[in-house]
Amino acid sequence: MLKKISLKEFKVLYRKHIIKDFPREERNSLNKFKKRVTKGKEEVYIYEENGIEKAYTIIAVLNNYVMMTFLAVFKEFRGEGIGTKLLKEIKDNFSNKKGILLEVEDPKYCINEEDEVIRKRRIKFYEKSNYHIVAGIKLNLHSTIFNIMILDIDNRGEERKEIAKELNDFYTEIFRRYDKNLSFEIIED
Repeated sequence: MLKKISLKEFKVLYRKHIIKDFPREERNSLNKFKKRVTKGKEEVYIYEENGIEKAYTIIAVLNNYVMMTFLAVFKEFRGEGIGTKLLKEIKDNFSNKKGILLEVEDPKYCINEEDEVIRKRRIKFYEKSNYHIVAGIKLNLHSTIFNIMILDIDNRGEERKEIAKELNDFYTEIFRRYDKNLSFEIIED
């Protein structure tokens, strides 16, 4: 079951899991996250089974899409299909949107072979849940090139220009308002 959590619960999650699950360059400080959650720019959810917390996600609700900005399964539950169940819950909870977006590092820009294997494995994980890479859009964020993946909920087909605009609007507000030291670029080709 997917459960939206309070700011107080988020602080515990951040200190217990997020700082371990994501390297410093990929995550914001607790204060920056708090600002975004407090202003309603992002929502934090815990995935539970039988009352046991097993995973979490941070989601930005855009106009026509939702964007998973973070997703992780707690270390002790990895390899048990929890991530797949979490993705299904997210799909069910946001079925009123056109699609669910996420960022995944582009394997073409790896620093080594091990990094490439990890990136390709991550893409395959999402593809098993019917996500696919949005052709023609990449994101340069934190000096890393990301592909944008989508789960097309309304089955109308992705609308690349609309997706690029929503991502640009989201990142413009987040980084200009909450994190002025970082930059991003939506790359359309």
